[in-house]
Amino acid sequence: MYSVIELGVEEEYLKKRMPQGGHIEQRDEYLNEHGLYEAWREIYAKYVMLAKEGDLEALKRALFFSWYQLSEPSWLSGIGDLPDDQTLIVVNLIEERLAQGLKDPELDYMLPYYMTVCSSCLERFYPLPNIVQASNANTEVNRHVATGSDWSHRGQMGEYWGECA
Repeated sequence: MYSVIELGVEEEYLKKRMPQGGHIEQRDEYLNEHGLYEAWREIYAKYVMLAKEGDLEALKRALFFSWYQLSEPSWLSGIGDLPDDQTLIVVNLIEERLAQGLKDPELDYMLPYYMTVCSSCLERFYPLPNIVQASNANTEVNRHVATGSDWSHRGQMGEYWGECA
């Protein structure tokens, strides 16, 4: 088995293999030829599996991948098309978590942000009343969490939120 720590190390390795320059077409071709799109999909699938087992950090990272694939160009992130069936698992796990009243300050901050920046990440799986309600929350209430969290060694999600915080 694997852990989120090991997957974070895999992400760091893949980030080092990402093309650093070139035109969009060149970067896209490189990512395809070197199997990087597939490698990111494999990491995503592992996060989804861990999330299904109850790992909250894996759930947050899988949600980030789901959102990031639609909010940033794949040639930039390396995250190509992710399987909708796996993304549906992630969305349903979050919906269930929220329905049970399980709170997480980071997730409470992330959901409204994700919906503001790229609502199609989750909207395509509606109706999800708990996610909609959580997404309408005031993100500023939980902003201190994002700025106070340790984002190091948390993969692309940590890199993104570390820059935003």
